[in-house]
Amino acid sequence: MSQPPHRLTGYDSSPMLYFPVPVVALLVALGLAATTALVALLMHLASRGRQQAVRRVLGVAILLWAAGLAVAVLPGAPVPDPSIPAGTFNWVPFLAHQDRNLGVEMVANLGLCAPLGLMLAFGWRGFSVVKTTMLVLAVSICVETTQLLLRNNRAADITDIITNTAGGLAAATLGWALAAWARGKHSPEPAFAPASLLEH
Repeated sequence: MSQPPHRLTGYDSSPMLYFPVPVVALLVALGLAATTALVALLMHLASRGRQQAVRRVLGVAILLWAAGLAVAVLPGAPVPDPSIPAGTFNWVPFLAHQDRNLGVEMVANLGLCAPLGLMLAFGWRGFSVVKTTMLVLAVSICVETTQLLLRNNRAADITDIITNTAGGLAAATLGWALAAWARGKHSPEPAFAPASLLEH
């Protein structure tokens, strides 16, 4: 069951707020619900060719997502991860899942970067699914590297990178399709072109 947030002191002696995995999963679910409403708004604006309004909405939404990401994954944990020694990076995919049931954590990691994948599809027409996925991969690597450097009892794990990126890829693909459909309602040009998935 979920527990209340823990207050603890990091290496810089500043208090940090930690949320246990079930709470993070709930926050991710709420974030995805909010993203669904946001995508509906973006589709409405894109279908009317209001790209400037789209960019303004995205500017605020991406900043809020980034702040939520930082709160969810950067504060230190009260105890070390028993599967991965502190100060090390685990290169074995799903190693921790062999010792304990981390299904909720995996689902949360799949949804963690999904909002970014959805939003970027509406931000820049030149961003293909591949480019967006590479950006999500870079964000995930940065998060895991930061957790490793902070040595704050958070496990730096290749599994998190894989699941974050997989969720970002799925969301980017869905977002691309929705954005293309919405823009197609405004433009007489064909909305879908398979080659645009790999455009540079």
